[in-house]
Amino acid sequence: MWHFVRSNAWLVGIVAVATAGLFLLVDPAPPQTITLATGVEGGAYHRFGERLAERLADEGLTVRLQPTRGSVENLELLRAESGPVSIALVQSGLAVHEEPGELRLLGSLFYEPLWIFHRADMRIESPLDLRGRRVAIGPQGSGTRAVATLVLEAHGLGRESDVVTSDASGGAAADALRSGEVDAACFVGAPGPAYIDALLRDPQVRLFNLRRQAAFKANFPQLTTLTIGQGQLNLATDLPAQDTGVLASVATFVVNDRFHPGLTPLVLDAVRDLLRNGGVLERPGEFPLARPGDFPLTREAEHFHRYGLPFMMRYLPFWAASLIDRLIILVIPMLALLIPLFRTAPPLYRWRTRRKIFRWYKHLREYDQRIRSGAVHDTIEEDVRRLHELQDEILRVQVPLSYSDELYDLHLHIDWVIRRLEWVKQQGRTPDDPEPRGA
Repeated sequence: MWHFVRSNAWLVGIVAVATAGLFLLVDPAPPQTITLATGVEGGAYHRFGERLAERLADEGLTVRLQPTRGSVENLELLRAESGPVSIALVQSGLAVHEEPGELRLLGSLFYEPLWIFHRADMRIESPLDLRGRRVAIGPQGSGTRAVATLVLEAHGLGRESDVVTSDASGGAAADALRSGEVDAACFVGAPGPAYIDALLRDPQVRLFNLRRQAAFKANFPQLTTLTIGQGQLNLATDLPAQDTGVLASVATFVVNDRFHPGLTPLVLDAVRDLLRNGGVLERPGEFPLARPGDFPLTREAEHFHRYGLPFMMRYLPFWAASLIDRLIILVIPMLALLIPLFRTAPPLYRWRTRRKIFRWYKHLREYDQRIRSGAVHDTIEEDVRRLHELQDEILRVQVPLSYSDELYDLHLHIDWVIRRLEWVKQQGRTPDDPEPRGA
């Protein structure tokens, strides 16, 4: 058995090379570092990215955060042909009229209402009432500007002469509204920023109440409508003071083809852990949500949302589970490679073993032909000496016991040729019979 294993050690090399090639080419291992495009530093996206990076660090995955101006820039980074960004936080509703291309969705994370505040002395019952007004909609590249522009254009207010827009955003836009520099200001984001809370408390400012929710649902399928109940944002101060309808996008995780699909359950499980308690607008356990938006879900994300963690990840660390999953995936191509190899090994082993024995018969046949032709008279002593050396060399040949009979047959045949040469030397002639007489 040991002789068989040693003789077929070449199989080990072939299997090792084939396994390494399949691992590297067919299903490469997930990377240990990814780059996440977030948003402005200190913003909700960036804060969420920091929490996610800390959570995934415990699983051995390093998340590098790349601050940006917002969702529009994040989409540009994802669509770039090269670059480190493979995953980004993007609010829904930005790619309504675009083809998805290579971008895919992992899931929705939390609601981001479109807050439209206006001066209290203005009567605003519809976005149409903003015609001719000064409105802060955020800078170019921001998600706020993209969604606000979408809503304004849907109401026929897409020309510069219809609405005077301002690039102010965040606290600057809130200050501009309170000072009278603008008549209305738009913000997109989850509840929490201090300037949103201050505007809700300010008696000189009103939050636009979205009344035609059915119409908005029909015209903006990538967005959603919410009703923020009285006191839902702050029960102690009764904010808002009445039930208020708002149009809302959802924060989503969008990936490109540089994102390794094997990381999907790891990332989504970490997100689920971070969001398990819900928020002011979200129910506990509501997110992450398999809610198709601007982009279709990846196959792996759809499987996670439907069935949860893959079986192996429920009991093993991610990297161990990933390795086993890859091994399972490679079983079929490995079997397709190994079965022919192992079927070839026994006949090849027999051929190599018998070759050690039969290669000597070439020399015996040459001696036999020389004896028959009479060409051995001048070299008989040298030929006999070489044949005795050949016997000594054959004694050192290692073959399995099952092939010993063929080895001993070779010894007998060599001895037979030696006796023929000695007969020729004694008789001085070549025998007509191949069996020497008197031997």
